[in-house]
Amino acid sequence: MARLIINCDLGENESTESTRELMALVDAANIGCGTHAGSLEKTRESLEMAKASGVMVGAHPGLAAGGGRNAVLPSLSEFISLLEAQVTVFLSMAEGIGVTVRYIKLHGTLYHAVEQAADLAHVYCDFVRCMQPELGIFALAGGTCAQQAQSMGIPVWEEMFADRGYLASGALVPRGDVGALLDAEEASDRYVDWLKEGHVRTVDGGLIALSADTICVHSDSSGALQLLRSLRAQY
Repeated sequence: MARLIINCDLGENESTESTRELMALVDAANIGCGTHAGSLEKTRESLEMAKASGVMVGAHPGLAAGGGRNAVLPSLSEFISLLEAQVTVFLSMAEGIGVTVRYIKLHGTLYHAVEQAADLAHVYCDFVRCMQPELGIFALAGGTCAQQAQSMGIPVWEEMFADRGYLASGALVPRGDVGALLDAEEASDRYVDWLKEGHVRTVDGGLIALSADTICVHSDSSGALQLLRSLRAQY
């Protein structure tokens, strides 16, 4: 198996010091666009750190702060407007700093919405394809959005999650439900088992086969630094 890309959602509400510490341990930074968390000033700061660190950079657009599992999904036109507003500003800011943006990774509710709604997945992938050459996406490993992107010739990195629980369907356990979040030790042990066996244990005790190109640790997870160090130690 090729070396897994370790990624982290950054540029949100973490401190400058946390951004610096986490960025030093990752290969790719999913940097917030100043809407679901953080600010445009935090976005700029994170892009500048990413440039200094030489990590792969992706835009991480999302719904306005306060959107959670019960958030109302945008219409197709609202979704496109949201992407245009956030990603265009992000790309412009990155260009000004001298950072190449390699991919987009949707945040939270939107990330899961494109797995559940084929029309949203299609317009999302069409948006990415039209934005700029070679811009790709991070999408749920084994999910429908990854398949949609591949069918349209869009570069896609299939993503697994180190610190989140899985359902038997391959979807993530919704935040707030029992088993949704793993502590650093449990996540590290599961990751080692996955490296050996290619299977991930689900919240109901079963196993699912999972193939991935990249693995995510959330910056706001308890023990994120510990977990990133553990993942990095496997290589």
